[in-house]
Amino acid sequence: MRLFWKVFAVLWLATLLVGGSGFLVSRTLQQDWLLLQLNPELRDFAEQLVNTYEQDGPRQAQRWLEQQRRTDDLRAHLFDEAGNLLLPGTLPAIPRFAPGPGPEQARRGEGPGRGRLFQLAWDTDKASYFVTLHVPPPALWKTQRAPVALILNVSLAMALLALLSLVLSRYLTRPLRQLGSAAQALAKGRFSAGSLQQTSQRRDEIGELAQRFESMAEQVQSLLDSQQQLLRDVSHELRSPLARLRVGLALGSQRDLSADDPLWQRLDRECDRLDRLIDGILTLSRLDSQREPATAFALDPLVHQVVDDSRFAAADLQLELSGQSDLRLNGWPDQLQAALDNLLRNAVRFSPADGQITIELSGDAHGAQIRIDDQGQGVPDEWLPRLSEPFVRVPGQSADSGYGLGLTIAQRAIARHGGSLTFARNSAGGLRVVVKLPKSASN
Repeated sequence: MRLFWKVFAVLWLATLLVGGSGFLVSRTLQQDWLLLQLNPELRDFAEQLVNTYEQDGPRQAQRWLEQQRRTDDLRAHLFDEAGNLLLPGTLPAIPRFAPGPGPEQARRGEGPGRGRLFQLAWDTDKASYFVTLHVPPPALWKTQRAPVALILNVSLAMALLALLSLVLSRYLTRPLRQLGSAAQALAKGRFSAGSLQQTSQRRDEIGELAQRFESMAEQVQSLLDSQQQLLRDVSHELRSPLARLRVGLALGSQRDLSADDPLWQRLDRECDRLDRLIDGILTLSRLDSQREPATAFALDPLVHQVVDDSRFAAADLQLELSGQSDLRLNGWPDQLQAALDNLLRNAVRFSPADGQITIELSGDAHGAQIRIDDQGQGVPDEWLPRLSEPFVRVPGQSADSGYGLGLTIAQRAIARHGGSLTFARNSAGGLRVVVKLPKSASN
């Protein structure tokens, strides 16, 4: 339900509640018992009339009624328990059924005119009485106080509107406060994916905002975690070559060495290793932050080009490519080519002399698959899930086999195209690499 309809419904509900409450207040204020409570002179009218009748007689009671008619315009009749008229009174004998006076008579004071008719009962030790009392409208609110009906209506309307405003404001501001807390947590690098679950389930604009913010925050948090882990790994990996360089420079400064001394060659190799490490780190950083637009390209020619380049670099190995996918992708061909090149160079590096590497390309309704099998020694099963982690080396791997960034670069480039990279042992005991690219990433 959109926010417009929710606010619209709340406004209409407020209108109905205020109007209904005003109507109920007005009707309540017109009840006989409330009018008598708010006008003490009317509430005590029956008692005074009956006491005057019993103590001073009918004539004095009639005079008292006449006085009330002249001073307060109150007209009344006194009846016994059987309904018999005890005094002439100041109203017609049977006011309910007798025709009322005309407008001219009412103006001259000959009839009761408009007003409120009360039926009052009073019991004494001697008898029971009924008093019919007619009160004109001005006498109903004769006090000096502000209009009670207006005050009650305004007060009740303000209370209802305040309550509805509080409910509506809490309904709208609570998810905004949660978004604010999530933004602060993200700024501190401690965003939790489930912190906005309740807000993101709303079916309005705030829910859509929470879903987009949660998606953005998860990506930013993942990037921050990746960068922090990368910095920790880089600081660890740089210690060894820098330490060796420092030792070599110290030795070289202590003795006069010739230009062809093996120590300078060793320092040159350490510089090359540092250069390769920095190049791999920069490549990872570009994959995390690149904003280049995607382009359309065919997958099969790209795979053929990568295999041809690897054949040229590994003349002593046999690289066999089979199959086709006929798939066109919308992505970044340079990154995908670099990823496949890293996978093939890894297979070439660990393959024995005169070994064979098979590359199988296939496609189906779901997408394309590239499978690479080598004849190397393979990788223990417990290390297979960790091959794509940065700076991971399998035990027994030679020190000059790289810094463990090639497979990480390949995995991130393939993931950017919506694909997956998995590792397994093949039937020959070597390493099998499977790259899957979904058809959803195609044109």
